[in-house]
Amino acid sequence: MSTELHDTAQKLPARAPGLTWQKVVLGDWSRLVRDPLDVARIVFIAGTIIWGLSGRPVTVLVAASIVLIVARIVSLPRFYDFSLIVIMILIAWGEVLGFYDSWRSYDNVVHFTVPLLVTGLIYVLLVRLGVLPELSDLKQVHQKFGFFLTAVMLGMAIGAGWEIIEWSLDEWAGANLVGTATDTATDLIWDTMGATGSAIILTLWSLGGHSLTRRPGAALANKPFGSFLTLRSQGGPSRLESKQPGG
Repeated sequence: MSTELHDTAQKLPARAPGLTWQKVVLGDWSRLVRDPLDVARIVFIAGTIIWGLSGRPVTVLVAASIVLIVARIVSLPRFYDFSLIVIMILIAWGEVLGFYDSWRSYDNVVHFTVPLLVTGLIYVLLVRLGVLPELSDLKQVHQKFGFFLTAVMLGMAIGAGWEIIEWSLDEWAGANLVGTATDTATDLIWDTMGATGSAIILTLWSLGGHSLTRRPGAALANKPFGSFLTLRSQGGPSRLESKQPGG
């Protein structure tokens, strides 16, 4: 028995002494504020409250704050939680601060970034609902290539849907969001580039064996940074709960 306990102790990673980057960035600080992403969420909501108290329109900011709160409840993986926060900042604060009008290229930045980051979020949700498989469940090369194409087309669909929403707001509310046919085509091109980038990220994420659920900070407390950049040579476990690396 003592030999078995000794062997088990040798297999356990040594706990890193003091404050490490893992504890600062990934570690769960408390139940309410887990990591820097929760801090960013709180700052976003506080900014919304201050903006509203100043008497300015806050509809977009309130809607974005609600989305961030829901993301906190469903506990997205850290990368995709970060992605959602970035998207809400670009869309909501970009709107209220007038960046779409004052910065000519801002619309292109949004059209590239939103499919780049939102596609992965939607994929994670569809996997959790059992609608789409994980890449680790696909063993053949042509299946994995089909996964890549599906991710690209999903991102392109997001961009096309956004254009439909803009056209609908123009028709029904006089929002004047749609410019020329060239403007719409340019938006779709940026959407496609963002979707392709998202498909690459999703593929690398899956090949790296990273989890589609948020792992506790304690499980990543001693994880080397280089391990986040490692790709698996073979398929790993197929069930969400059995995935070990990633966060």
